[in-house]
Amino acid sequence: MVRMFTRGISVVVLMSFLSFLLYSCTGGERSPVSDDPDRLEAALSTASELQELIAIRDEVAVRAIRLNVTPADIRAAGSDARRANELLGLTADEAQACYERINALVGALRTRYPQLKDVEKRATYECTACDVEGVAEAWEHLSKVLAPELGAGAGQALQAPARAPLKCKWTQLALGFGLCAAKSGGSLLFYSACSYGVFCGSCDGGLASIICPR
Repeated sequence: MVRMFTRGISVVVLMSFLSFLLYSCTGGERSPVSDDPDRLEAALSTASELQELIAIRDEVAVRAIRLNVTPADIRAAGSDARRANELLGLTADEAQACYERINALVGALRTRYPQLKDVEKRATYECTACDVEGVAEAWEHLSKVLAPELGAGAGQALQAPARAPLKCKWTQLALGFGLCAAKSGGSLLFYSACSYGVFCGSCDGGLASIICPR
């Protein structure tokens, strides 16, 4: 887990928020997956690299909400990654370290699951928030729906029996996160908003049924 964001963020709130995703944190080294897409899906569902990419996405979002970053702020920063990262109160070195970690995780997934490269060659993936305006529009929605879920008791609401469990297309999620990292140009806000778009296009139930427009 990237440590740079822990200052100023309530550990209890953050862990409660991350627990909404209901992922296992026991992903370790596994035998190579065959070309069977079902086995690849099963392996990716507990891949520690993918879990950490999700956690980084959420840490950035929590920080942006606490600092009252607005869609207008994102539009003003434009494609300048430095200005966008400054909205999060991060130094250039902190932001670069986090971005390098994201790229390392994406690379580790590709190395660990080489089938992802083959799927990527065959797939066509539409990135719904891969420009500044798309990120700003995504954040306009996300900043409103995520903020209430950080309050007390939100975890109980998300885990209510009436709510369907989270189900994701994990291969699509992994490829989409890689695309967001590549398109972000080092902007952590871009990565976070873009990967939420990927999440909403790849998952149903659980947190997705609350934060994703339908």
